[in-house]
Amino acid sequence: MDNQAEDKVTPEVIDVPPMPVVEKEKHSQKSRWFWPFILIFVGIILLIQNISPLPVHLNWWAAFIYIPVLGSIAGGISAFQKSGKFDATVRNSLGGVFMIGTVATLLLLGADWGDWWPLMVIAPGFSMLLNGLSFADAVEHPSAARWSGLGLWFGLGTILLGVGFLGKTLPIPVIADLLKSYPRWWAIPILVPGVGAFISALVVCIQNQLRPNWTVWGFSIIGICFTATGLFALLLLNWNLLGPIILIASGVVVLASILIKK
Repeated sequence: MDNQAEDKVTPEVIDVPPMPVVEKEKHSQKSRWFWPFILIFVGIILLIQNISPLPVHLNWWAAFIYIPVLGSIAGGISAFQKSGKFDATVRNSLGGVFMIGTVATLLLLGADWGDWWPLMVIAPGFSMLLNGLSFADAVEHPSAARWSGLGLWFGLGTILLGVGFLGKTLPIPVIADLLKSYPRWWAIPILVPGVGAFISALVVCIQNQLRPNWTVWGFSIIGICFTATGLFALLLLNWNLLGPIILIASGVVVLASILIKK
């Protein structure tokens, strides 16, 4: 019994000092840089308003909206330094710069929202287009990268739509004259993601050695919906026929996927 008791070894407890929270310190240091830049920016705005020979009215308080813009830029730079790639985190940060930066700039300049509201369509378009540049994610997340890549086409279509509205509201002579020649111009931005979805489906099919998968079928259905809608709008076709045609075409795609698998 004594030998058994002696054989039992009491585990030694080693105190490990906690690791320093480096990330929090870095974040705190970066956040300290924002305020001096914002204060300098506000000072420059007030200085311009006071010494400018021309009447300049800038809403200095809008400068504080640039704080999250600076945060997004810093976050994007930090994410790029860590991964060394233009990955989803970097793209999302830059997308936030476009979105919030557009609002901040319009408020800063006191722009008439009745004229400049199309910029609020263009900015999300740029954000979607950036997120669609998913080449950096293709190796680690191939399926997600393909679906994210579809955002490039939606972003391009959204940008075209915003530019068209901007040309009409300002108006911009070159764009306004072009839109008068094509009164149903807004159908083109609808066609862009539809055609892009078909192109993406073809690319995925080729990459998969001409063996269609669910990604190909999904892209095809999206292409059918948007291409059909754009063509109906462009060609002034009967809208009552759009729904049945989309359902029939989508059904054919699903049936083809089942038959090809068998």
